[in-house]
Amino acid sequence: MFKLSGFQLLILILLTPLLGVTPDLAVQAEETGVVLAEVALEPADFEETAAPALFNEEESTPPSASSPPASNTATAPLMLQTTKIGIPSNQTGTASTVITRQQIQQMQPFSLTEVLRKVPGVDIVQNGYLGGTSSIFIRGMNAGHTLVLLNGTRLNDPISPDRTFSYLDQISPDSVERIEVLRGPQSTLYGSDSMGGVVNIITRKAEPGKPTLYAKVTAGSQGTLQEDIGLGSQYRDKLNSFLHITRQDVRGISAASSRYGMNSFGTAYNNAERDGYHNTTISARTEYTPTQNLSLDVATFFSKARFDLDSFGGYMGDDPNFTGSNRTFTINGGSRLKLWGDRYEQITRLAFSDTRRENFNEPDALDSSKSHDRYRGKLLNFDVQNNFYLHRTNTLTAGLNVQHEWGDSYYRSLSMFGPFNSEAQLRSATNTAFYVQDRISLWDRWFTTVGYRMDHHNRFGNHHNFRADSIYTVKRTGTSFKGSFGTGFKAPTLSQLYGTFGANPNLRPETSTGWDAGIEQPLMDNKVQVGATVFQNQVRNLIDFRSQGFATFYTNVEQARMQGIEAYIASQPFRCLQIRSSYTYTDTKDLGPSTTQGDPLLRRPRNKASMNINYQPIKRLNVNLDITHTGQRSDLDFFTFPSQEVKLKAFTLVNLAVTLALTDHVSLYGRVVNFLDTPYETVKGYGNPRISAYGGLKMAL
Repeated sequence: MFKLSGFQLLILILLTPLLGVTPDLAVQAEETGVVLAEVALEPADFEETAAPALFNEEESTPPSASSPPASNTATAPLMLQTTKIGIPSNQTGTASTVITRQQIQQMQPFSLTEVLRKVPGVDIVQNGYLGGTSSIFIRGMNAGHTLVLLNGTRLNDPISPDRTFSYLDQISPDSVERIEVLRGPQSTLYGSDSMGGVVNIITRKAEPGKPTLYAKVTAGSQGTLQEDIGLGSQYRDKLNSFLHITRQDVRGISAASSRYGMNSFGTAYNNAERDGYHNTTISARTEYTPTQNLSLDVATFFSKARFDLDSFGGYMGDDPNFTGSNRTFTINGGSRLKLWGDRYEQITRLAFSDTRRENFNEPDALDSSKSHDRYRGKLLNFDVQNNFYLHRTNTLTAGLNVQHEWGDSYYRSLSMFGPFNSEAQLRSATNTAFYVQDRISLWDRWFTTVGYRMDHHNRFGNHHNFRADSIYTVKRTGTSFKGSFGTGFKAPTLSQLYGTFGANPNLRPETSTGWDAGIEQPLMDNKVQVGATVFQNQVRNLIDFRSQGFATFYTNVEQARMQGIEAYIASQPFRCLQIRSSYTYTDTKDLGPSTTQGDPLLRRPRNKASMNINYQPIKRLNVNLDITHTGQRSDLDFFTFPSQEVKLKAFTLVNLAVTLALTDHVSLYGRVVNFLDTPYETVKGYGNPRISAYGGLKMAL
C-alpha cells in the first residue's frame, strides 16, 4: 500500500475540488441554506455560512425513504438561529459553519463526535470509544470555553470540572435537524462558557404535509445494534410536533487500547476486555402558533446511558468491573410575540437541565479496592429578549439573562489503606446579565453588528464584555471581506471552587480577547468558492490543575495564546457531484509563567484537513466519501511517574457511505468506517475502532 506524507495529503485534499471543474457546466449561483421556517437540504459536506452554495435543492436531495419530492426552486439565504435574531448567513462577519440534516444522513455517522470533527477549527478528543468523555476544542481553546446548546438549552454540566458537555454520543444524529457552529468569542450573547465558540444543536421538526412515521435498524461491527423511530405531524400552519426515540447497544472495544499488550520489561498483558455501551434517548419538540403574531414552543430531551470503563489508558488499564452511567434531562419553553406591525418582537425562554453521573468500581483479581462516585448538576436559565426593528437598515436588541446553577458530588473508596471519603455539599452560583446589540445594514453590501454585555456574578462581581463583527461584499466581483473582535470571561466552576478534588475557593475568573479576519471569493461563475480566515485568541488567568508535593489543586497559573488559519475550497464539477475541502492550522502556546512555558497546549493538532465527496449518479443512489487527516499533537503519558510528554502520531481516516432507495418507502444503507484500517489515538493510551462496517434498513410511511 502506498503512503502519502502529511504535506502531500494536504495539497491533494485542497486541490482536488479544482481538478474536476469544467467551465461550461451550468450551476446555480444563488445562496442556499436553511430558512427558520423551512429547511433546505443539501449534499455538500459543510457549508461555510458566508459562501454561496453550489447546487439547488433538487440536486441535494439524497435517496431516502422519507425524502419529500425535490424542488427546482433556489432557496433563500441560510439564517443563523444562534445569532438570536436570524441573521442571513452571507450578512455576518462571524466565522460559522452549518451542518444540515441531509449532510448528516449522507455521512451516516454513529455519533455527533464524527460530525463535528469535520468542522474547520474544531477538534474533538475522546477517552476511548462510545461512553468515554469527550472534549470539544474550538480554535485551540479549552473544552470548557465551548458552549453546547440543545434547542437553546445549555448542556454544559455545572458540576463537571471545567463545566463542559462531554457526552455527545448520547444525542442521536438521526434526531438532529441541523448544527450551527460559531467560532470565536460569543460572550456578548451567551456569557460564560462561550469564550471559544458555540455549538448549537437543533432537533427535528415535522415535515410539511402528511404525517411522518419511520423506523430504522442498524447493525454492524463491535456488536452494534441501533433502533430509531421518528414520528411527526403538522396541523395546518398552527401545530408542529416531532418525537424521536433511539436505542443503542454496542459490545464495544477495550477503552484501554489493546495495542498496549506488553510493558517495557516484556511483561505481557492484553487489554482485551470489551467495554460496552447502552443508551436510550427520547427527544421531542412542539411548536404552536395560535395567531400570526404569537408562537409558543417547547422541547425536551432525555437520555440514560450505561457504559463500561477502564481504570486508565495503556498497559494494564483494563478493569472488568468498572462501570459508569450518565443521565441527562432538559426541557425548555418559549414564546415569540410581535407587535406594532412587526416592528417590535419579544422572545422569552425558560430552560432547565439536570445531569447525573455515577461510576462504580468493584473489586477484581488485579485490584481488591472498590469505589463509588456521583455528580449531580442542575441549571436554570431565563432569558427575555427584545428586538426593535427601527428601520430596514437597523435592528436593536436588548435583553436580560438570569442563570442559576447548583450541584453536589462525592467520592467514596475502600482499599488496603482503609476507607476514603470526600464530599462536596450542595453549592450554587447565580449570574445576572444585561446585553444589548445593534445591527446596521448599509447599501445591501455592508453589514455590521456591535454588542455589549454586563454580567454580575454573585461571587465575582461585575464583568463587561464587547463584541463587533462586520462583512463587506464587493458586488462586482462577489468578494467578501469579514472580521470580528470580542472579549470574554469564564467564572470558575462549582467543582473548581468546592469540589471533591483540588478545590480552591480563591480562584479568579478567566478572561480572553479574540479576533479574526477573512476573505471569501467565488470563482468561475460561482462554480468554485474559496475562503480563508486568520484568527487569534489569548486567555489570561487560565485555570489549571497542578501538583505540589502530595497536594493537588486548581490554580490560576497560566496565560495562553491560540492563533492560526482556516481555509476551504468548494466546487461542483458536475450536477451529481459536490466536493468540499478544508484545512486548519492551529498554533497554541503556553505563555506561562509555568514549567511548560513555550510548549504547545496538549491534544491540539497543528494541522488538520478534510475532504468530503458526495456523488449521486441517479435519484435513488447516493455515495459519500469522507477523508479526515489529523496531524501530530502532544499529550501526557500517565503510565510513567511523573507523567511524560509524548507525541501522538498523525493519522488519516477514510469513511465510505452508500444509500440506496429501493422504493419511496424502503431504503438500504451501509457504511465502512476507517477504510484503511488505521490505528490511531486521540488520547494517549485509549483505543479506537479499526476498520468497521455497518448497515441498515429504513422504512417510512
